[in-house]
Amino acid sequence: MRSIKILLIDEDVDFGMVLKNYLLLNGYNVTFTSTLSDVSLMASNSKFDLSIVDYKLITTSRTEFVNSVRRYSKDFPVIFLSEEVLLEDVFEINKLPLVDYCFKKPFSTEVLIEKIKSILKNKEREHNKMFSTIEYTIGDFTFNYRTRQLSFKGEEPRRLTPKESKLLKYLSEYKNAIMPKAIALTKIWRDDNYFTSRSMDVYITKLRKYLMYDENIAIVNVRGEGYKLLDNTAKSA
Repeated sequence: MRSIKILLIDEDVDFGMVLKNYLLLNGYNVTFTSTLSDVSLMASNSKFDLSIVDYKLITTSRTEFVNSVRRYSKDFPVIFLSEEVLLEDVFEINKLPLVDYCFKKPFSTEVLIEKIKSILKNKEREHNKMFSTIEYTIGDFTFNYRTRQLSFKGEEPRRLTPKESKLLKYLSEYKNAIMPKAIALTKIWRDDNYFTSRSMDVYITKLRKYLMYDENIAIVNVRGEGYKLLDNTAKSA
């Protein structure tokens, strides 16, 4: 099973290292930094499941910070750590998507672990909800995820392999939007490295070949971010 990856950002290096070691002891894969510089680069290059952030380091609002990080992954939960939790902070957190939370220092590490588990469980529930859809319309194609069949204008369907089917489902869920490459790699190939990335590129090429009969459909590469399934018929509908 893939290890949960946490990005920990705290100005206090001593505190951060203690918290990092505690999280490591609880089985999490932790990357620690004491500065916000290059956080976006870190988030885009490595698929993190969750981030724990010292609010003192944020010069913008929580909402602006979360939105900037989630450009790379729309389901990226953030837990804030703060010396003081104000009422306006609570209101701002409640406006954010997903389950974000603010812990007042000092806090119980046991409670933090339970919160992490709860957030990840909710995240997995949302992912499963997304995957509950069975049939998709992609231009003149009909794609049935359960039977792994891709049909063009009612013709004899093509049966996809399990990986082809999962990848097309992800692309369909993100239709006309960027499907982050790291998400598909970790969910389908269970790892995000050079070799699995090359394997995914091969599957993308196969799907492009299958969909080439509809000129309104295309799978485009968004450099450094992922792929986008373009359906011009959906845009004009």
